[in-house]
Amino acid sequence: MHDRLDDANVGTAINDRVLKRSNAKKWKRVAEVSRITARSGARQYLEDSSSELVVPIEVDIILVGFSGDGGYGYKLQPDRLVNLLATHLQWYCPYSWETQEELGVCMHVNFQVVSNEEDPEVGTLLHRLEAHLKANMKQSHAAYDETIATGQRKYFTVEASEVEPLLNEFMEHLYETQGGDTAGDGTAQDAGLGGATGTGSVVVGSSKKGRAGRPDVWHRHNAIFVLNPSKVRINPETAAEVAAAHHPPDFIRMWQEGKYEDAKLSDEEAGYIYRYQYNGVGETAIWHSSKNYMVVDLSAGPSTYGPLVSQGGAVTPQALPSIKDTYQQLLDQLKAVPNQQTVREFARQAAEHGLVTLLAGRLAALLAAGTKAAFVPDMASQHIEQAKTVLVPLVVLSDHPVTADESIAQTQENYFGINVTHVEAALAHLLSEGQEGVVITTFHELHKHKQLAAALHKATRSHSESVVDVAAARDYKGTDMGIHSHSHTYVDPDVLMQEIEMSADMLTHGLVTVAHTMGKEAEHHIAQLRHEGTRVVPVFVLALQNHPEDVVLSNRELMAADHDNVVVLQLRHGSKWGGPDEFFTGHMANGRRVVLDGAKSTRHVIAGLAQALTGVTPPYQHFESSLDKLEVDWRWAAGATPFGPYSNYEGVSEIMQNAARRNVLLAHVGAALRQLQQQLDALDAFVAHHFKGPWAGAGLGDSGRHWLDTVASTRHGYNSTLNKEVVYQLESSLSNISTMVEELAMDMFTHDFKAADDIVGNRLLPAVAALCTELDQQLDAAEEVMQCCHMGSTNMISQALLTMLACAGGAGVFFALVGIALCARMARRKAVKLTGLPTYGLPMYSGKLGTWSL
Repeated sequence: MHDRLDDANVGTAINDRVLKRSNAKKWKRVAEVSRITARSGARQYLEDSSSELVVPIEVDIILVGFSGDGGYGYKLQPDRLVNLLATHLQWYCPYSWETQEELGVCMHVNFQVVSNEEDPEVGTLLHRLEAHLKANMKQSHAAYDETIATGQRKYFTVEASEVEPLLNEFMEHLYETQGGDTAGDGTAQDAGLGGATGTGSVVVGSSKKGRAGRPDVWHRHNAIFVLNPSKVRINPETAAEVAAAHHPPDFIRMWQEGKYEDAKLSDEEAGYIYRYQYNGVGETAIWHSSKNYMVVDLSAGPSTYGPLVSQGGAVTPQALPSIKDTYQQLLDQLKAVPNQQTVREFARQAAEHGLVTLLAGRLAALLAAGTKAAFVPDMASQHIEQAKTVLVPLVVLSDHPVTADESIAQTQENYFGINVTHVEAALAHLLSEGQEGVVITTFHELHKHKQLAAALHKATRSHSESVVDVAAARDYKGTDMGIHSHSHTYVDPDVLMQEIEMSADMLTHGLVTVAHTMGKEAEHHIAQLRHEGTRVVPVFVLALQNHPEDVVLSNRELMAADHDNVVVLQLRHGSKWGGPDEFFTGHMANGRRVVLDGAKSTRHVIAGLAQALTGVTPPYQHFESSLDKLEVDWRWAAGATPFGPYSNYEGVSEIMQNAARRNVLLAHVGAALRQLQQQLDALDAFVAHHFKGPWAGAGLGDSGRHWLDTVASTRHGYNSTLNKEVVYQLESSLSNISTMVEELAMDMFTHDFKAADDIVGNRLLPAVAALCTELDQQLDAAEEVMQCCHMGSTNMISQALLTMLACAGGAGVFFALVGIALCARMARRKAVKLTGLPTYGLPMYSGKLGTWSL
């Protein structure tokens, strides 16, 4: 398509947003590049069936304590980190778990690094952060084997949720707005990207008002905080005056002077280890916040955690970059170098280069993996339906009797271990504006539904594994620290979900069947992706007390979800004896078993709804195409996420909310544009079948370009097979759709999901449905008038043989063939007249080895 896209169409679709930075022009360049990427990607996606839809996304890396003022006095050049990040992750195409194929949508990732040199407030944040950590560290006790492994005797934990307010204030400062739609001097601003304000900031779009009436835009930015506080200054056992006076030595200068002192490195560790917990769960150096950023602390840890049986994706001390380990490794190499001046100088330069390469490279790899886990995750399913109303029947199925007093005692905040208020709030965050979510509760005794009870029994399996379990040997006072047998009972979720799906309508009192007959009256199935009806997604909570204590699902989780149902296991074994309902998750963390409360099912219900309604996946899981299976990376399992054994968060973070909104938009856009590409492919097939000869040189074939784009161009010199009015009409429709896709990509880039949802629901889907319907009708009509004849290209020798056979067949057969040919030629002329095919040029076509035949 060659029509120029009007830049004002995109500019008017993006509201004003201000980014306050000393080097704001850099972000302006990123925004302009992203706009160009969105435009070219939208156009190429429609022109070339082998291309992907491109959506730009920005991730800001905020370095705190990397200007020589943090731990070990380490300095990291922001430009070097940006270059390394670009080599690790610039394009990424998420996968659909349901089809195990790429979504057809690729993210163009733009990294921006904010450091103390760009914003001096980063240094202020470091001082405030160190003061908070020093005042809020709580002493903890390590496992026996961890004390032996680390050599440390002092352990502390920090509550991560209490660190969030400090980081939130800095985010608000970093993206602080300057008066809404006017510049600093009060003049009105251009609504497009790149409008300048009186303070030199960059306008990039937001209309959501925050406190004090200012646009609250920092929630729309993806960020990763990388922290490097000085462990000496935050040591809770060190006097404040001594800690404040500490300044780490310049190790690079010491090496230049030939001073190699191991004690200096050990002093920076301060003889203790600290880690983060979120809501009292997890001991890690990486955590998700409840907002739209993640935190990586290089001074925290080391941490070791992961599944007991399989070590795939387990976190080890080497899983995170460590300044101390890198310095110690290079120092050992320098000490082994001979004392000659030239050799020492060469070794020092090599060590300094290795320092940058090893540490900065590992940090870039870590940040790239975190970006894929949080900001460009995979999608559980591309089949996402958006209805006006979403009804969630919360069905509790108990395998033990419940007394009348217990039933009366159930409340909104504790309905058989489920906080319905939190579930309703999470559902509201998952749905788009204009959607309404309703949660209703019901209770059934499992023994009254024999089919479900039999299905649960049929889906139950027993599995035994041999593992290296030092903790188990110590608990049982064994002397063998080697292989130990570990058996557990699990439920096959596929078998269980299949049986529950057949009984879903009965358990929800007919709501599922009623929902399937409501609201889907659109003419085209693309328009049915969004309807005014009701979608019912039941959640079945199996409250188990009489089953084995270690029963879990086959993936060691307590939740399984598909497009239509959610199943949650609630383990209440301790309640039978009046004790706690704790169960072993099968995971170890820093030498201890990870034990959770099996009776609390709220976060599992929220996680299941997120996966069923919006296709959100756990941040620690991704599809690995080279292995053709799901892989896990437990580094991203802690913090404000309802998934996994290392979290305790009953809600939807902004990272998860943005992923949910993005999934719905991409699923609907992808389905619509794939349908449009199929219609264009059908048009290509029609042309290739009936007009194969003269169009072979026009670009049709293996190039992936569509015939409509070929004939719309005036460079090839061939006669069009459709009249100009039809071509211009179809080309105008495609150009309009391309503009919509471009606007959508930029709205998603700025996290303006309300505007993006309006484009998809009110403009893009109806336009694609109308165009697909029009193409269908035209192709059907063309097939009817062309079914009486067939055009093809044959070899000259074959033509001669057919002529000889016709002559040998006798005069009667020959004249019969002549009559059929005349009839076919008249029919062809009639078809040409009806379909707008030009008659000039076609009879004159001939090739070196081919000719026309009917």
